[in-house]
Amino acid sequence: MKTLSWTAAALGLTLAPLGVHAQSLPASPASSTEKPGKEETAPKKDETGLIITASSRLRYETVDGRPRPGFASAEDALELRTGVAVEYGPGPLAIGGELVDSRAYLTGKQTQIGRDDVNAVELPQAYFKLRLDDALGHGTAFSVEGGRFLINLGSGRLIATDEYRNTVNGFTGLRGDLKAGDKLVATLFYVLPQERLPDSIDAIRANKVVFDRETFHDVLFGGYVHRKKAFGEAQVEFAYYRLAEHDSPGRSTADRRLHTIDARLFREPKASKIDYDVEAAYQFGHASSSTLATATSARVSSGFTHAAIGYSFDTPLKPRIGLFYDYASGDGRNGTFNRFDTLFGSRREDLGPSGTYAGLARENISAPGVRFEAKPGKRVEALLDYRGIWLASRYDRFFNVTDATGRSGDFGGQQVEGRLRYWLVPKHLRLESNFALLYKGDFLKNAPTALATDKGVVRFLEFNVQASF
Repeated sequence: MKTLSWTAAALGLTLAPLGVHAQSLPASPASSTEKPGKEETAPKKDETGLIITASSRLRYETVDGRPRPGFASAEDALELRTGVAVEYGPGPLAIGGELVDSRAYLTGKQTQIGRDDVNAVELPQAYFKLRLDDALGHGTAFSVEGGRFLINLGSGRLIATDEYRNTVNGFTGLRGDLKAGDKLVATLFYVLPQERLPDSIDAIRANKVVFDRETFHDVLFGGYVHRKKAFGEAQVEFAYYRLAEHDSPGRSTADRRLHTIDARLFREPKASKIDYDVEAAYQFGHASSSTLATATSARVSSGFTHAAIGYSFDTPLKPRIGLFYDYASGDGRNGTFNRFDTLFGSRREDLGPSGTYAGLARENISAPGVRFEAKPGKRVEALLDYRGIWLASRYDRFFNVTDATGRSGDFGGQQVEGRLRYWLVPKHLRLESNFALLYKGDFLKNAPTALATDKGVVRFLEFNVQASF
């Protein structure tokens, strides 16, 4: 009861009115209520140069029948995420920062809640930003950002600020952006991923405050180009990302040295139009089989593909019906690492809820499906999809369950998942519920490491309320 009172009080505190003015967008949960990259969720520009945004989300979730080894098969959790972002810059130079407090309660000894869910009293953003309009020619805009900040690039499948997850991906370093007219945007960056702390289960369950750290033992750099109207209304994106990590004092890694090449062709949904989204990435380099010091390094060769096509009807319900397919490679038995690494990507929009469920990841899946979406007005949004799930490799993990012999087959099951949103106050106060049902296939029923094999369905349900200013 004491915990519930504390969280309710914290939520109420963030509902207090805050002045909102805008110079630019802090890419943060305090200012984003949609999937990564949705610029329309940003506050509009204001001559004062000050922006203060805040949000707080309280979420309750429950799961049962979970097969993941090492954790309880059933679990309840209460999660609270509160963020406040400030940026000031009436001229070309701006400074900003953000405080995010992510906590979890009601967790047991075998909880799945970890560093992706808990990061109490953290400062993922503390930056300067210099913007120069027309510096490289008429219609151009060049900006450079340094310090601690968040990154959203492209679809968000590889580098994103995950709006659904309870914590954020923070980076420390430098970033430069060039916009040429209304059609071309290019980004270069060199950053150190922030390691979320604490990392021990007891400290996480206690919501212990430990400041995140970054180190030159873990480096991410690369470039991204986005071209609008490349072919009619089609847009294209190209990206290259390099991740290089190795062990440091007090931190063991898989020594990933990965090159990722990514390309995307898409057309945004519009009424009475066909839309599509095709993205593919190839990954190569070297990595170790585990974080143990004795683990051997092997060559990496992996990839992922997302392909979707849909049609939006011009009716008051604004329905969209689409077909989609997600593929991500998995490890075989040839001595090469074939499991795709999604880097710092977001999973919710493509694969379903994370949190205590987190059934599908962008690894070892071959999963076609169908999706229905509707948005009748400013207050109601609905999403429902169904997919069949096969393993790209029967020898690799799915839902963290493995069968090294491959005898459990490659059928993971069938997932039905969805989301319903209702805006009590459009853009400011939102009620939301997410659910997922995973009907287990032969793999999750027969694999020797699977838990809850007496239950044929994984059931997940959550409710949340979010206030944004």
